[in-house]
Amino acid sequence: WKRNKSVLLENSHKIMSALLARTDVGARGEEVPPSSQEVMSRCFQQLLDSYDEEYGGFSESPKFPTPVNLNFLFSYWALHRSTSEGARALQMALHTLKMMAYGGIHDHIAQGFHRYSTDQRWHVPHFEKMLYDQGQLAAAYAKAFQISGEEFFADVAADILLYVSRDMSDKSGGFYSAEDADSYPTVQSKEKQEGAFCVWTAEEIRRLLPDPVEGIPERKTTADIFMHHYGVKEDGNVNPMKDPHNELKGKNVLIVQYSLELTAARFGLELEQLKALLAQSREKLCMARRQRPQPHLDSKMLASWNGLMISGFAQSGAILGKKEYVDRAASAANFLQSHMFNASSGKLLRSCYQGKDNSVEQSSVPIHGFLEDYVFVIQALFDLYEASVDPMWLEWAVQLQHKQDELFWDPEGFAYFSTEAADPSLFLRLKDDQDGAEPSPNSVAVTNLLRAASYTGHKEWVKKAGQILAAFSERLLKIPVVLPEMARATAASHLTLKQVVICGDPSREDTRELLHCVYTTYTPNRGEKCKISFGEVLLNSNGNSR
Repeated sequence: WKRNKSVLLENSHKIMSALLARTDVGARGEEVPPSSQEVMSRCFQQLLDSYDEEYGGFSESPKFPTPVNLNFLFSYWALHRSTSEGARALQMALHTLKMMAYGGIHDHIAQGFHRYSTDQRWHVPHFEKMLYDQGQLAAAYAKAFQISGEEFFADVAADILLYVSRDMSDKSGGFYSAEDADSYPTVQSKEKQEGAFCVWTAEEIRRLLPDPVEGIPERKTTADIFMHHYGVKEDGNVNPMKDPHNELKGKNVLIVQYSLELTAARFGLELEQLKALLAQSREKLCMARRQRPQPHLDSKMLASWNGLMISGFAQSGAILGKKEYVDRAASAANFLQSHMFNASSGKLLRSCYQGKDNSVEQSSVPIHGFLEDYVFVIQALFDLYEASVDPMWLEWAVQLQHKQDELFWDPEGFAYFSTEAADPSLFLRLKDDQDGAEPSPNSVAVTNLLRAASYTGHKEWVKKAGQILAAFSERLLKIPVVLPEMARATAASHLTLKQVVICGDPSREDTRELLHCVYTTYTPNRGEKCKISFGEVLLNSNGNSR
């Protein structure tokens, strides 16, 4: 530094210029949004090219749930229902959701989903459980039920929400972030092991389920039937290639190996009899599992992930007609307003923590919210408003949208930066350009802006939505598969408004039943406008005009 200060400064400027050039996302001049039809078709084809016909999903291994892909396929189906491509899109989404629910990535004993699968068939997971997965997957399974009418999908959505309500909920109303993958196998153990809380030996299951099953041709115990159905083997069912540290040797990760019909036929059981036997067995294993040392719970509460979970509860409540889910979403939204929102500045806070005696604590220097916090919370408030018809959530969503514009909008290149300009610790202000385990903030922001505009009549937000799509135009046209949520939003930006008018008192049961009827039909890019006055409820949805 003393000898070559000028050279070092010159090189640092070159590095910064190179970084800026590589990370720059923005529109040039009067660029227009890309063709929705072209983007949607290419994204569908790219997903189709990577689709796993046998096990579902869009890679060999590792396999992540990626709800953004499933949401895209649902929207693509809805816009192409009468075509073979539309039918194919729906088949891909529903098959993937079924195979995930059958697999070991799904916790068959204590509910919820693990983070990802290490193998192609969703069997052996990385056992961590993330809040953002639960929120997005609950909504995806609820939509799958809404579209298909299959109770199986509604049951999985309820399964996820039961897990979150029981294990990831703070008494204040907020949601915790994650459960670790590692835990101590026994109270005497000195080292934690991956999956120790979740896996089973055949001997354990035989000891816990010893009862003989009456009224069937063969002499079998409950354990025999349970082990057959869930693929349990005497020497363990984990491929050694997926267990590099030998932590799962001799252990079993439960996976649905056969349909209920096949298992019932194999043992001469009635279908309802088998369902009851498996449910009772799972409960016994769950009670035994509670005696094990539990994985560490990350009791940090993030605004962004709480937003995704609120959406999961609100959307599921609306679709499944479960008021308790909508109430849970409202409780979490109240938590955000009380603990993660500064009313004087109008800003969101990024995080808070479970403190002593079940209190809620902030870090010594509170962290202001990032773009993703605003985007996911605004989306959640729109979802909650539509599910509850309570205008306070709409009002707060609109307030936060104005604040988001003020803090993050790029007036030169368009779209939103991920961080505030006021943060002096950052050399670069970036714009995320990939939908992954979570959708990128700008992808969700497009739909938020269109929803906000339909609620308020504020046309500037429609313009901003188009400018975001223009800013990401090159990526959307070349590799839309990395931005499926934004590709889906291109369709929303091109559709005219569909209007549903329901006249009645929102507090009356008959009006609520009519509102529920709206949610029995899947409408992509729903952007409802609920205006309550003189006993009328007006809902507008983005969709094709008729």
